[in-house]
Amino acid sequence: MISFRTWPSPGQKSTSLILLMAVTLLAANLYGTSVKNNKIAFPVNTSCRGNMIVEPTYDNERARLTSSLYFSFLDNNKILISLSGTGYLYDKTGKIIERKTLLRNIYFDYVHESKSTDTYSLTSTQINIDSVDNMDWKMSSLLLMNSFFLNGHTDTLVLKKYDENTMLIESNQSPIMMCVFKSEL
Repeated sequence: MISFRTWPSPGQKSTSLILLMAVTLLAANLYGTSVKNNKIAFPVNTSCRGNMIVEPTYDNERARLTSSLYFSFLDNNKILISLSGTGYLYDKTGKIIERKTLLRNIYFDYVHESKSTDTYSLTSTQINIDSVDNMDWKMSSLLLMNSFFLNGHTDTLVLKKYDENTMLIESNQSPIMMCVFKSEL
């Protein structure tokens, strides 16, 4: 035999349902806020990859760099950026006059300057240049940020989470690249 005395009345059901929804929304909001403010969730301990194309034009020369970039936060306020690619120098007519290979790992100490603008100061502490890397000072100064080829130099970057899978890396002049997070399977 079924007793209807233990079932909640329709008024109690709607109050319980509204209360349950309110608690669920509050919990979701608190979780979202804690993930947003959690340094470990982003960007620390997140590595990503992307492609970078640089095309500066100077008085009588045009240069171009096509490269892949690996970006990773390390322990103790350190960042690793690995670059691999090819740099070209063109004359006025568009003919390639110089071709250089880029393959290096750059280690940085970083300071998170501003949380509101996601600004970081990166000082290169170690630059490991592979034996096939033949990018000279002239080509490096045309195509790379100073901290990518001058040890001890500081550059300022903005690292902004773009969506769940990407981060925008930009200088104070322009975006540098869209970095895609390594998927965890």
